Amino acid sequence: MTLSINEIYNQDCLEGLDQIKSETVDLLLTDPPFGIDFDKVGSQYNRKQKELGRLYIEIHEDYYDFTLQWLQAAWKAMKPTASGFIFSGWNRLGDILNALTETGFRLVNHLIWKYQFGVFTKKRFVTSHYHILYFTKLAAKDDNLRTFNRISEYSSSPGKLYFEDVWRIKRDYQKGGDKTPTRLPLAITDKCIRIASNEGDLVLEPFLGSGSVVLSCIKYNRRYLGFEISEPIFTIAKKRIEEMRNQFEEKSNKLDNWLIKTKN
Repeated sequence: MTLSINEIYNQDCLEGLDQIKSETVDLLLTDPPFGIDFDKVGSQYNRKQKELGRLYIEIHEDYYDFTLQWLQAAWKAMKPTASGFIFSGWNRLGDILNALTETGFRLVNHLIWKYQFGVFTKKRFVTSHYHILYFTKLAAKDDNLRTFNRISEYSSSPGKLYFEDVWRIKRDYQKGGDKTPTRLPLAITDKCIRIASNEGDLVLEPFLGSGSVVLSCIKYNRRYLGFEISEPIFTIAKKRIEEMRNQFEEKSNKLDNWLIKTKN
């Protein structure tokens, strides 16, 4: 199958990554599966498999090997100047960090996403944050080639907080219908997209989920490719993406009509 830009695919990302032309991706932005064995450590997250619903597909193989495999495939697809963000809980963070190093990526920042609540616990501290690993293919000596946009509306005080390594962003509240268990808020995917890519750049999301990365790409005129192995979640993502496209087409049509009236 030949891949098309600005499309999402209901398939295993390992199959999809092998089909991407070498050195074409500008930014990798993804939130991989947790890699949680719920019988052993699920209680540490206060999450049970049934609470993740019928949608989520977990990784039950060796998580380090799985991560190394998809990162090596992503490396081939990424341009020499490309960078990336990986979201991770604490339980598999070591595997991801080691796989990044083994693949050849250089860690630029280890960011923390602090969200607004955690699940109540009796015998341990409440988990209310997520890790974000910001990395690049570039060596430190070539760092001037890496895209890092100092967005003007956030560049002056108190907006400087926007560029700190702790991000205080609320989780999405999902109303009605099928809910995806790991949905990233647009505020966070918007931020990653705007800072680490430019208009027209190609953004890769190997673990599409409910499609937040693609929605941000549409908002900010980035090209995209996404893969999602779960058919129910893929269906949710497709619906969200179509709704976003329709909103932008409607706005574009209104602008065109306004320009025509003004011109006349």
